[in-house]
Amino acid sequence: MYVHIAQGGAIKLPQSHHMPTVRLDPRRPPPPDYYAGNLLTVVEAVLERYGDVLTDDERDFGLRITALTSQGTRLLARLLGRVAAREDAVIREDSLNYAEVADVPGALAELAARGFVERCPPMPAGTVVGLLTRPEMQRAFREVNGIRKGTKADCLERILAANPPVFCRWRVRRLVGWIRFTDAAFLDLYRLLFFGDRHQDLTTFVLRDLGVHRYERVNLSRETRQFPDRESLRLFLDLALADDEIRALFPKRVAEHEPMDESIRQAAVADLVKRLWEPFDNRMLERRRSRALNRLGRSLEREGDFDEALACYGRSTVAPARERRMRVLHRLGDGEAVERLRAEVLESPWAALEADFATRFARPFRRRAAPVEDRGLTRATTRVAPTGIEALALAQLTSEGGVGWHLENHLPMAVFALAYWSWLFAPVEGAFVNAFQTGPVDLYWPDFFASRAATCDDPLDGPLKPRLRETAAAKVGIANRLFSWRRFTPAVVEAVTDNIPESDLRALVGIVREDLAGKRSGFPDLAVVYGPGRYEFVEVKGPGDQLQIHQRLWIEALEKRGLPVRVLRYRRPVQCG
Repeated sequence: MYVHIAQGGAIKLPQSHHMPTVRLDPRRPPPPDYYAGNLLTVVEAVLERYGDVLTDDERDFGLRITALTSQGTRLLARLLGRVAAREDAVIREDSLNYAEVADVPGALAELAARGFVERCPPMPAGTVVGLLTRPEMQRAFREVNGIRKGTKADCLERILAANPPVFCRWRVRRLVGWIRFTDAAFLDLYRLLFFGDRHQDLTTFVLRDLGVHRYERVNLSRETRQFPDRESLRLFLDLALADDEIRALFPKRVAEHEPMDESIRQAAVADLVKRLWEPFDNRMLERRRSRALNRLGRSLEREGDFDEALACYGRSTVAPARERRMRVLHRLGDGEAVERLRAEVLESPWAALEADFATRFARPFRRRAAPVEDRGLTRATTRVAPTGIEALALAQLTSEGGVGWHLENHLPMAVFALAYWSWLFAPVEGAFVNAFQTGPVDLYWPDFFASRAATCDDPLDGPLKPRLRETAAAKVGIANRLFSWRRFTPAVVEAVTDNIPESDLRALVGIVREDLAGKRSGFPDLAVVYGPGRYEFVEVKGPGDQLQIHQRLWIEALEKRGLPVRVLRYRRPVQCG
């Protein structure tokens, strides 16, 4: 394997010695090189796809991994699956016990010599002493020796109060050594470049190889990679850092963070707004920038800083920025500005939910009543209802024939996914960054369809039912982000295509296509088929439940296209007395 670099020429990687895809048996240990092979897969893929984008130090990190011995690679792969992959975390040396690593001391020495780990580095005394068990603390420190009561935390508190940090580390070192992974930043970068985000890790391979997930084969080439150049990667990392800073400035649980001087925080907010001010031509970066602005604006709005919140929402290009602006302007009493923004939204909505909000907001509005049928719960059904009001409704609806399922959004999303499967997995730049994706990165972006229209055939140009059946037969079991095969089974596919008319299925697909992101939730609970051409979608509400906005929008969309839909609302029995 060769990795091309920006200056020309190539670096020759050692012959890959990682194992091919294997089927794991949960009752047996994996092959000896399994975890090491997964690590090398990540490293070699990043070097191959992004070798021209990486700095010398970043590239050297990967090449140092490929140069390790088998024992060193196996131990490193195991370490990266533990907390040692964070630079602020440590792990005990005597806990490194893996069947596939025959020479742990030698492998550890190799990792230290190659600069991957630090052995017994200076760390906070509490972190180091905390590695010990309670009996070990009592053996090492006289302050807690002989104490029979108290938790490990109590012992730790006593030890730290009575001894200087240097002495604490020295005492622990006499019992056990510790190590720290030194290249967490490089590891995070490789994980981002391979998986496309900073959260997935090597456990993803395990889920695949255990057979938990099967994935569609996608094109993973330099031409379709997520970051075409170093500048786009740098900007992405800057935006990720801005996201982290916003979360730190406005923590969900204030009690868990140190209070910040208000003038310092105001300066930090002003700096963030300045950094996020200019839009990007790159659609991925622009979406991330706008979402960060929305998050910052919402946090400022909650704290009553309406001017800065409006500034953030005003520079964002994704929903719900304009909805939030209308709410803030209404709260400030600026009715004229609200009406101008409402007209803008209604003329060119970003999403159906946004248009619905603009229609209803700040003016008298009466929504058309949903088709509701009230049913009373008897004492017998009251006992059944807690196990599932939907199951009760389905049993009643099919008591005289027919079949139904509690599918919710799995039905419309599955029908859409089977129709547009080739669109979902088309080789669009930046859409697929690893082999474990169940859908493209830009699935719910406003320009999802526009970015594929020139290269993909519209499935609605021809008969739909044969396409649904053929795709289902060819792709059954392959994970799809839009639905689950456990819910939308081949039997359901057959019943749906046999009994729901072609025109109705096309209308259902059309509803989803018009607002893919907005139609992810709210579809009626039940799909019930009574025979060819006879079916209905039924939303079930128990006592006290109300229709949510997403559910109302789905019901209105189905009614508008003449598809059978209704709401069954169950009420508690009247108490006599």
